[in-house]
Amino acid sequence: MLKREMRSDYPFVNDLVQYGVMLGGKRLRPALLLLAAKAAGEANDDHITLATVVEMIHTATLVHDDVLDEATMRRHLATVNARWDNEASVLLGDFLFSHAFFLASTLDSTHACRLIGRATNIVCEGEIRQKGSRGDFLLSEEDYIGIVSAKTAELCAVSCQLGAIYAGASAESVKRLAQFGRDLGIAFQIADDLLDVQGDEGSVGKSLGTDLEKQK
Repeated sequence: MLKREMRSDYPFVNDLVQYGVMLGGKRLRPALLLLAAKAAGEANDDHITLATVVEMIHTATLVHDDVLDEATMRRHLATVNARWDNEASVLLGDFLFSHAFFLASTLDSTHACRLIGRATNIVCEGEIRQKGSRGDFLLSEEDYIGIVSAKTAELCAVSCQLGAIYAGASAESVKRLAQFGRDLGIAFQIADDLLDVQGDEGSVGKSLGTDLEKQK
């Protein structure tokens, strides 16, 4: 479904969108959604749609983030802003965001649109908080965890939450799976931040040192 939805009839738009698919990488968030569904019951067609939605949103955040970081490489490939320019990256991210919400709106239940809308708002808020804390070398552990919980872990949490809800899980199971996704997302971001300082670009496959350079 991801390949089917991430395309356009217009050649230049399609080139950008298809390139964005290649930059997607691990597909962690859709995997979390589907695994949560199976843990809570059984995955169905709605879960496939939702997995596509969360991956679109994640890809949109990546291409926007590459503009903010002035990154030139991701997944051993040139970033969209490096291959084209910042304008193309911003527009591609907007295209993916809007299409993700359109796709979510095709489901009978409104749970997805509400939860994804709230999650993306928190992600953006986390990025703004990070912008506001640049150069603060006395940033507390609590504030750091709050920022990474918002900008990275929130989408992991909502992926697990949606997987559980659409599998008919109990409220307690939904809560626990969402917390699992959040904890995993925080751990993932901590590891990613360490790689930005200590990793090797050839092995990691993306631009490193950009966060440190921008005093994030």
